[in-house]
Amino acid sequence: MNKSILIVILALVLIMGLIVPSCAKPAPAPGVAPTAAPPGTEYQYKWRVSCGHTPEMDSGKSIIRLCDKVRERTDGRVDITPYLGGVLGSWDMLNEMLIRGDLEVMFEALDDSFDPRIAIGYYFPYLYKGYDEAERMWSPGGLVYTILNEITTGLGYRTLGAFAAGISGLTIKDRPPEPGNPDVPKNMKIRVMALTACRLTYERLGYMTAAIPFGEVYTSIQTGIVDGQMGGGPMQSTMFKDIQGYYIHYQDYIEPIWYSVNLDAFNSLTAEDQQIIIEVAQEEQKLQFENATAMDERYMQEFRDYGNEVILLTSEELDKCAAVVRTDVWPELTPLVGKALIYRIYDELGIPH
Repeated sequence: MNKSILIVILALVLIMGLIVPSCAKPAPAPGVAPTAAPPGTEYQYKWRVSCGHTPEMDSGKSIIRLCDKVRERTDGRVDITPYLGGVLGSWDMLNEMLIRGDLEVMFEALDDSFDPRIAIGYYFPYLYKGYDEAERMWSPGGLVYTILNEITTGLGYRTLGAFAAGISGLTIKDRPPEPGNPDVPKNMKIRVMALTACRLTYERLGYMTAAIPFGEVYTSIQTGIVDGQMGGGPMQSTMFKDIQGYYIHYQDYIEPIWYSVNLDAFNSLTAEDQQIIIEVAQEEQKLQFENATAMDERYMQEFRDYGNEVILLTSEELDKCAAVVRTDVWPELTPLVGKALIYRIYDELGIPH
């Protein structure tokens, strides 16, 4: 081979060896969206967030603060306007709007009609023993935060954190027999949310149940259709303080209001702005956990001030209620949420299965 030709060939090989590795990029997986816009992407978004809470409520104040912080920390690149009081629709409609991308941000309960496993982010009885456990599970890396985002990203949105609206219990007209003993029939009927887990839990705690829309609960108690109602934490008890005599703090779940964002909207942000939004939501979550116990106590005192009685169960009674629900109710939820999810819960809590 001519010496000059050999030199040219070797030079070309060397050049290709330098060019190809620097230009080659792995092919993206089919159908996988980028997790963030490329650095330096310019935008100035006008987004909306909706929730059913009013500006005077602790929860309403939280979402207003979130909007202000995001606007400030992104230097106006993401400007979120809060629409409170349910003016953009009911909570189930908002879930649909978020999934479709008609709404960028939502501050509401998550609708498990799209996937029953989402129940872990709303009503899963006695998953937590107090606010400390909930905070750990609702934070990045925590069980609930992780599982929810595994599920919701497949639906077109993701969660960022949650506002703890109170540890639940029930209000009732008359004092039931041995309220802290789940093995004693109460012979009283209460309204429960239209959720299998909720119905099974309160039946195991000794009550008869009826699923009634929340807007009809007050009238149902007045007319004697039911003796009481559950849910929403002590805050909800004050809505019925004039027609109920007792509040029983069963602590069966913590009412969560989730900060959620449409996935396409979130992915259109740079990684820097994505992190800002997550951090702000987590700041609001942490702030509420710091205030939640005092908030619950404030609402329970308001219930007392109306001449009613608050029944606080002992640690032993709470442990027994939690134990029987975990033993008798959780297995019945397995067909709804799947063995994989419920075994992850067992492992997280150190419960044999």
